[in-house]
Amino acid sequence: ALFLCPHLPSLENFCRNPNNDPGGPWCYTTDPNVRAEECGLPQCSEQVCMTCNGEDYRGKMDHTESGKECQRWDSVRPHRHHFQPKKFRDKDLKDNYCRNPNNRVRPWCYTMDPKIRWEYCNISVCGEAYLNVTTSCVQGKGTDYRGTMNITPEGVTCQRWDSQFPHNHSYIPQNYKCK
Repeated sequence: ALFLCPHLPSLENFCRNPNNDPGGPWCYTTDPNVRAEECGLPQCSEQVCMTCNGEDYRGKMDHTESGKECQRWDSVRPHRHHFQPKKFRDKDLKDNYCRNPNNRVRPWCYTMDPKIRWEYCNISVCGEAYLNVTTSCVQGKGTDYRGTMNITPEGVTCQRWDSQFPHNHSYIPQNYKCK
């Protein structure tokens, strides 16, 4: 079975990245003197499928779903656009690979066809088996990490996401089902 937004039970204290922090998965800690810490998970190998809307897809698909070649992100020909790699460093706008820098339905690209400005790319949705491969490492910013790490590198236990003690926060599990 394929899962569009896979998630584990929300009443846990596992490391997650609900706010797309560039540092990767993190957690609130049970130490009243340390509010939050990153979890220090390693990067995974290159991603070949996507979860949710593919905002963290970093694969090398470079053609649209109709087979059109993608335009390089650092080029304004044949289509002028504002998604320049230097301005959007966290979006990994490399070469002419499909990406989702503006949270559309799924990854897309500008096309080399002067008559067709942009199109979506046909990237498969990650299944449960693939997600099991990413439980011990992170891809990109780690927003799709679903492992069970719940201790920071310094050895501090993570606070449960459904708890407001010792730190109050707005990341209520039922509001972040894809995270």
